[in-house]
This record gives sequence, structure tokens and C-alpha cells, in this order.
Amino acid sequence: MLARMHPFEVVDSIVTRHNPMSEKSVQTKKSLLQSFTKAIPTLFALSVMASGWLLVHRINEAGQASHEPDAKQEAASIPDSLTLPSGKLEAGRFEAVPAQSQPVQHVHNLPGRIRYDEAKHIDVKAPMDGILAEVLVMPGQQVEAGQLLAVLRSAEIGQARAEILKRQQQLEIARQMLERETTLAKNLKSLSGMLDEGKPIDAIESEINDQALGSYRQELLSSYSKMRLAAELLAKIEPLANSGSVAGRVLRERESERQVAETAFRTARDQATFAATQSKLKAEAEVDECDRQCNLAWQAVENLVGYKEDRGKVNLSTEDALSRLEIRAPIAGTVESRGFATNERVTRGSSLIALANTDSLYVAASIRENDWAAVGLKPGTILSVTVPALKDRVFEASIRYVGREVQADTNSIPLVATIDNSEGLLRPGMFVRVTIPIGPPRQALSIKPESIVQHENQQFVFVDMSGGTFKRVDVATGEASEDWVEVTKGLTAGELVVTKGAFLLKSELLLMGESE
Repeated sequence: MLARMHPFEVVDSIVTRHNPMSEKSVQTKKSLLQSFTKAIPTLFALSVMASGWLLVHRINEAGQASHEPDAKQEAASIPDSLTLPSGKLEAGRFEAVPAQSQPVQHVHNLPGRIRYDEAKHIDVKAPMDGILAEVLVMPGQQVEAGQLLAVLRSAEIGQARAEILKRQQQLEIARQMLERETTLAKNLKSLSGMLDEGKPIDAIESEINDQALGSYRQELLSSYSKMRLAAELLAKIEPLANSGSVAGRVLRERESERQVAETAFRTARDQATFAATQSKLKAEAEVDECDRQCNLAWQAVENLVGYKEDRGKVNLSTEDALSRLEIRAPIAGTVESRGFATNERVTRGSSLIALANTDSLYVAASIRENDWAAVGLKPGTILSVTVPALKDRVFEASIRYVGREVQADTNSIPLVATIDNSEGLLRPGMFVRVTIPIGPPRQALSIKPESIVQHENQQFVFVDMSGGTFKRVDVATGEASEDWVEVTKGLTAGELVVTKGAFLLKSELLLMGESE
């Protein structure tokens, strides 16, 4: 009985009997057959997958072929125009505006932030060391210019006000001196007039008895008396000299004495007049100097307090009043923050209260390389500012300045515009979008934004053909503003484009397509 043999062994025996090959050839054939047998499952799986892919592909092609006629039929079913009956025309109240040439401008949108107006945001700081005795305002409170915000007590302000008192006293003394010198000069002038008239000494003394003349009285009256005496002696001796009773030498001596006395009198009067004038000028200069020093003392105090005090009403009578420093609002605005509480010690430069007037604010944005044409914008140019936090409400802002220096870290130039905030809706720090014009404006065919409707990603308008007929016209658009949209394709100037009622016409057109 023959033993059972493996199929490969049977094959080997057969091949060996019928083909006289070497042992090495037989082994090679055997290896190839084994490899083929192992690959059979893989080949079967690949054939199944290929058959499935072909089946799905044919099903999709069949589905597309079945839907294409429907799509073409649907597109073909929407008409290009429609005519409305008179009833619908009256109910729709359609309005149309001709397509016309309007100025359009290319614009870019920049991110920006609302900022404080630097000129209306003031950090009120402590001008000196002291104790914050009172704080009279709270954050969010509206204040007027000059309103009392806080009270600071400081020895430094007390010393500054004491200097005012000192200068005021010196000024008062100088004024009294000026008043006296003015009186002396006036009385001296009156005395000189009487002396020139040659009145007797007794009459002159009687008239000026109650008048202030200082040392001028003795000097002038003494020299005047000597001059009159010399003149009287000369007058008495002249007849005697003429008659020969007195020698001529005596007459000449008396004449010489009279001349000397007269010279002495005139010299004394000139010196008195000059001295009185000089004294008055010096007194006036002293008054001016004391007044300047007093004003400087006041300015020193006002620089410390930060506002001009009412010099006629300020209280400098007590030590408490001298050391009291009132912190007043330099501008009208809102208290944004405060840094200290009552009875806290503060040092020079400490920020006490931040005050701002937010009736107008700044919009800050950055012009980068792709918007470089905007660096030529001039101050006063009106920009559009959109505020997302206020449901994309649009505000107008006026350019204040465009920076000159490129910021190295951002490679941009700052743009700052002023925006009105009289409604109080804007807050510093808000994010905004700033629309800036790029390049000069140009004329382009334009229509109203409300004229454009859209269906299946295609923009179109309705042209009024008169008689209740409206034609659909596909358009392509370009630049847009709030009032006009540029039309680059589809219309010609003068065509009446429906503005009011365009959406109603679109609905009617789609309904007509469905009914067909």
C-alpha cells in the first residue's frame, strides 16, 4: 500500500519523471508555486474592492445624469422679466433711480482703539507732601472747572503763604514812603513858587506851617532868609554910597554878599528839587519791586495749588488757613479714578485724582505697509469709524495728525483722529474699525445699495422697463459706500434701477419660476 504524498511531492515526482532537470531547477519551480498560492487571497480582495468602486462610480454617474436635467430645467424655469398688474404696482409703491456716475474711492479697514484726548485727560497730583484731610468726589462724578476736589494740609504751603504776608507788609511800607515823597515833592513845588514871588519870610512860613516839607523847609527858608537880608543891606547902603557917606568898597562887599547869598539859595533850591524828585523815583521803584515780589509770592502759591486764588478773598489770618491747600478741578469733566482716601499721607507727585473730559475722544490706528498710500491723508479728513460693541454703529472722525516716524517694532505709522462723544456712548479702550480712503476718488457708474438683490450667489437688479414691466439684470459690483455701489458690469448710464421694492420683485420672480 502506497504512502500518502503531499501535492507538492506529487508535482515534484511528475516533473522529475517527465523533465530531466537538475535538483536545483525543481526546487526553484516549487518556490514559485508556493508564492503564487500565498498571493491568491490578496488578489481576490483587490478584485472585490475594484468591483465595488466601479459599481459606486456608475451609480453616481447615473444620479448626476438624472439630476442635471432637473437643474437645467429649474434654471431655465426662472424668467428674466415680469409684468405686474396695476394692483400690485400700487401696493408695491416701487421707486427707481437711474444708474449714474458717482465719485467712488478705494478704502481699507484698520483696527483701532478709542483713547483719551490727551489735552482733556489730566492726572491731578499732590504738589507737595502732606495729609489728605478731605476727599470730596467719587469716581464717575461730573465736576466743573474750579470745583473743590480735595483738601491737603501741608507746612510747605503755609510757608509759601507766610511769604505772601511778608511781601504784602513790605509793599505797604513802600507805598507809605511813596506817598510821603509825593507829598514832599508837591509841597516843595508850592514853596518854590512862593519863593520865586519874593514873598516875605513871615508870610511864607504862615502859609506852609501845616505842610510837610521834611528837611527842605530849613534848608530853603534859611538860604532864602540870608538872600533877602543881603539884599536889604545892599538896598540900605546904596544911597549912602551914592552920597559919599560910605566908601565904595563897603558897597561892593555888600553886593558880593548878596550875590553869594542868592547863589547859595538857588543852589539849595535846585538840590532840594533834585533830591525830592530822586526820592520820589526811588519810592516808586521800591513800590514796584515790592509789588513784583508780592506777585511772585502769589505765583509760587498758585503753582503749588495748581489754580489761581482769589487774592482778595483768600484767608491768611490763621495758621490753619495758611496750611490749607485746596485741590480744585483744572477742567470740567468726569472723575475717572482716585488714588487715596481721607487722612492718608501723600508725597509730592502722588496721583490723587484722574480727571477727563470725554465729550471728544481720540481714535488711534496704525498705517502699515499695505496701506502706505494713506500716509498722505491731511488733518481734517473725515473717516468712518465702526464700533462693534454698539452693534456696528458708524461714527465720523476727523484726522488730527498722521505720524512722521515709522515705529520700528510694528513697521507702522500712527494715525490719530478726533471723534465726537457728546452722546457718551464711547469709552476709552473700545475696539473699533477705521475705514480710510486709499488714493484719490474717481467717477464710476453707481447704483443705490438697496437695489441689489441676490439669488444662488448671483447679484442682480431690476430695471424698470415702464408699463409695469421689470427686467432682471445680472451685475458685478466694485467699491461701495453707504450711499452708492459701483457697477462694473451689466448696466449702462441712465437705466432706471428699482430701489424701493427690489426684494418684492425678486419674490414675485421666484414664484413665477416655481409656478412654471
